[in-house]
Amino acid sequence: MEASVYIDVVFFWEWIMDLFLLYAAGRISGFRAKKWRLFVGAFLSALCHCLLLIFLFPNNGGIFLSFALLILGLGVAYFPKSPKNFIRLFLTALFASFLLGGGLNVLFTVTQAQKALGSGLILRQRFFPWQYLIWGIAVSYILLKIGGNWIETHIRRRRDFCTVYIRKNSKWVEGRVLIDTGNGLKRDGKGVIVMELGVVLPLFSAEEGEKLICGERENLEPMHYTSLGNPEGALWGFLAEECRICFGEKTISYHRLYIGISFDFFKGGYEGLIPPCLLEEDDL
Repeated sequence: MEASVYIDVVFFWEWIMDLFLLYAAGRISGFRAKKWRLFVGAFLSALCHCLLLIFLFPNNGGIFLSFALLILGLGVAYFPKSPKNFIRLFLTALFASFLLGGGLNVLFTVTQAQKALGSGLILRQRFFPWQYLIWGIAVSYILLKIGGNWIETHIRRRRDFCTVYIRKNSKWVEGRVLIDTGNGLKRDGKGVIVMELGVVLPLFSAEEGEKLICGERENLEPMHYTSLGNPEGALWGFLAEECRICFGEKTISYHRLYIGISFDFFKGGYEGLIPPCLLEEDDL
């Protein structure tokens, strides 16, 4: 049973599918992207796929082409600044793709819910009807919206994580931080975020970075504090031009926020500590 499909039809459905996968990857893994970046990322991924289908790979292109197109979409939509965050997004997108293409296909095969839209266009008997895509995206989107709080509580924020973006010298870095209720450090009335040196190192020039690695502190500002067992503590850090904190559905921005630097690695899958007070309101 054969049928011809115009490339613009393929492009339209590919764009919708890619857009949903990019949205789902960010929703589940805890990254946020502007809507226009999601649309552009999905658009470029779908466009490249259709052009390759026409000129180079008329039969599909295989799994490596699919991976390359997914990487393109994720890069444009989220622009991950570290390999660790990119891998998180990539694996989450693959998980969402599996649920959309495999898990929901099993569901619809059992329930036959897709027949509510008619028999549909089938390219070959072994391919899926187009209703699967419509129903799959609709059901998945509803589940993500309804289960968003559960995802944040049990997956994304199971250990109270959030993502911070820090700008200095017109450069950006990002990191996954733990909300530390025991972090009461403040400077100029604002809480203090403490990040690993390796995360913030790209914000400095090559010469400054080399000095920091060697233990020199001339490019940093000290912050003195007292704590139990450490009456003369000192934290070294810098003032960030801008800091954005992504927590749940909120993005909170601060300007000239003091960022402390830890010269030791954190254990537990996070790269910094943030006090809860910074999650309450924007720096207006």
